[in-house]
Amino acid sequence: MTITPARQPRTHVAVHRPAVVLPEHVVTQEEIISALGDHFARIPHVERGLDLMRSTTVRTRSLVAGLPAMLAPRSFGRRNAHYRTEAVRLGAAAARQALEYAGADAAEVDAFVFVSCTGYALPGPDAWIAQEIGCRPTVRRTPIQQLGCAAGASALAEAFHFLQAYPEATVLVVAAELSSLSFQPEQHSLSDFISNGVFGDGAAAAVLRRASPATTGFRIRAVRQHLLPATQSVIAGSTTEHGFHFRTDPRVRSTVPRVVPEIAAFLAELGWTPADLGFCVSHTGGPVIMDGVEAGLELPPGTLRHSRESMARVGNTSSVSVFDVLRRHHDNGSPEHGSRGLILAFGPGFTTEVLAGSWHDADGGPAAPSGD
Repeated sequence: MTITPARQPRTHVAVHRPAVVLPEHVVTQEEIISALGDHFARIPHVERGLDLMRSTTVRTRSLVAGLPAMLAPRSFGRRNAHYRTEAVRLGAAAARQALEYAGADAAEVDAFVFVSCTGYALPGPDAWIAQEIGCRPTVRRTPIQQLGCAAGASALAEAFHFLQAYPEATVLVVAAELSSLSFQPEQHSLSDFISNGVFGDGAAAAVLRRASPATTGFRIRAVRQHLLPATQSVIAGSTTEHGFHFRTDPRVRSTVPRVVPEIAAFLAELGWTPADLGFCVSHTGGPVIMDGVEAGLELPPGTLRHSRESMARVGNTSSVSVFDVLRRHHDNGSPEHGSRGLILAFGPGFTTEVLAGSWHDADGGPAAPSGD
């Protein structure tokens, strides 16, 4: 069966203002660079690795443990135990805030989508969070682990599909990523330096419901997931005796331009062109990825300013990043009422997740029709 995104959705879906919760340990990029410079002082390519970290544009990040604790040798078991505790704590806090922003109660939640790729738990953090915040025992839970940075956008897409089937439902999505717990003190490839230079910790959540005139924010019209053939190794991870180890291949530079035509084709099915876009909520994969999006879609300079600011202030928080960028669209210069836009993220596979929609301002007058 082929899903035709140009078809009008049965239910217009609104994403309420996201909540983002960051851990308490805030470190500057220079502090991390200095610490890693000392830690890897005897590595021949350390200066080159540190220069790569400086080129990431990241200024500060938040960590679930202080810098000394991150650098100290820890077993996989200890790292993962820390993940289970913090993913639940931060995820529950984000969920509570998101419900408050939406004027909803946890007992109203019909479906709960949870995404994370930086730890493992059975049952997953979703089971703990659902009970901690007061969800009904009958809430429908969908945990997703392997979509990496794309997962935040994928969670929104799953919520969109659920609301097409159950238009009166309330859907909660939560993302929790604790990348610093995957730091491995013995790994020092240039790819590791890049990862150590960009990833940050945090959690986020948002409520999705049938759109109403009183809801300000992004309204989803259509969604598309694309898997680029023969690119499974471009963004990948492995599990060793020391824990999760993530690796980004330099080929990511040439991979993002390869999916831009797929994004343009998706827009064409909606009767849009890239020139019609007024905003873009792009995940913060790094300057190269954001430059590729901006250049490939020929977006006006400054279109990804909220993504670049998120990258600078909190780093790449993996699946959490699109929520932080969307939050910045609410708080720091919203798009014009009725303007068209995208939520866009990339992840392992090479997976591209795209949500097309428009911005609605509750004080801006009647909402633009979804097929405008």
